[in-house]
Amino acid sequence: METTELQARLALFDHLLPSQREWTERLLFQLAFNDVDHIEAVGAVGSGKSTLALTLAELFSEQYNVALLNTPADEAQVASQLMQQWFGLPAQAGIALSEQVVAQTGTVPLLLIVDNAEQFSSVLPQLQDLPCLLFSFSAKPLLDDGLTLTISPLTSADAEYLLQAEQLNPLEISSRLAAANGNLHLLLRPAAARPVAEPEHTKPAMPPFKAVYIAIAAVLVAMLLYFFWPESKAPDTPVRIPAPIPAVTTEPEVSAEPEILAEQETIIDITPELIPVIPPSVSEPSVAEGTTTEVVTEPAAAEPVAKDNAIAAGAFKYDEAQLLEMDKQQIALQLAVLSSNASLQRFNKAYPQLDSLVYQRNWQGKTQWVILLAPFSSTTAANQQLAQLPEALRASGPFVKRLKAVQTEINALHRNQQSVPE
Repeated sequence: METTELQARLALFDHLLPSQREWTERLLFQLAFNDVDHIEAVGAVGSGKSTLALTLAELFSEQYNVALLNTPADEAQVASQLMQQWFGLPAQAGIALSEQVVAQTGTVPLLLIVDNAEQFSSVLPQLQDLPCLLFSFSAKPLLDDGLTLTISPLTSADAEYLLQAEQLNPLEISSRLAAANGNLHLLLRPAAARPVAEPEHTKPAMPPFKAVYIAIAAVLVAMLLYFFWPESKAPDTPVRIPAPIPAVTTEPEVSAEPEILAEQETIIDITPELIPVIPPSVSEPSVAEGTTTEVVTEPAAAEPVAKDNAIAAGAFKYDEAQLLEMDKQQIALQLAVLSSNASLQRFNKAYPQLDSLVYQRNWQGKTQWVILLAPFSSTTAANQQLAQLPEALRASGPFVKRLKAVQTEINALHRNQQSVPE
């Protein structure tokens, strides 16, 4: 799909949050290089799905005949709404919706946007059969095929944009963002609720202090009674203490103490010699901070499989053998993930100046074509190359990953292909 005009229009949408703009740019990038009819946006409650649905309806309105479903409806109501929004006609009873749409389709392509797709789960199969481009928004994947784009969680930049009118400091913004847990509605709600909530916490604080004051006063009274009450009774008590009493408690244990102390000193002098010296452990090198890396859980048997790569190199269709020969500690810059070889050809035609490498991997049961620039000796070198990429590529979200992760994905796909009987 040609998306140059759509990208130009998107630049005028100044109401979007930074993360929402980034998601829309990713969508346009996928449409430019992938032949997909169904795109599913998955995000949690309050992540901004409805805002993005309305944004796409406005963004595509000049190139597509757009219909939007966002209220619960049964099959007959859905047919009536779509025919009315697309063609201004009533739905015909007894005729399949797909047949009615095909009969009215003109030169302008059709686009269907379904918000809160969970409300239309019973009619989603019929909607997927319609001759249109379909965008659906839901909290979990519902479509059988197509492309899934996850809506990113709220960022600190989003929170600053939304809360700028409240003039909060960075610490307060971070606290509000953490309490919202990705929900836009919760992020905005505490501003009005905070003055009411604070008095409930401050009122119970007084009784404990009063209790402390009472306890201190009681202790002072007890001390006064203890020290001054016996003096008032002094005339009634004998003044002198009989002499034999202190003489009984002095002599029995005088000679035993020096021997015990001597034994303790010898034990203390010996113990330091019995403590072994343990050498410090050596930590393994890690990727420099400030970079984004893809974490891949590597199976325990991945290393032995890599030894057979030279023998199986002829089975690879792209640059897998070359990537497997590289040092696994080196760095790669992942540019794009495509869904077909035709998309790969379009990418190469659009960016012929890039000396990219391609390999196949299996992701959630589907084969994907991954495009890289490699190798780089460090993440700093990879990030310098990233800054020199064309603007459209930078907007799609390239990121840094270790070649070890790339080799793991290649080996995993190769093992799966070998295990399938011919």
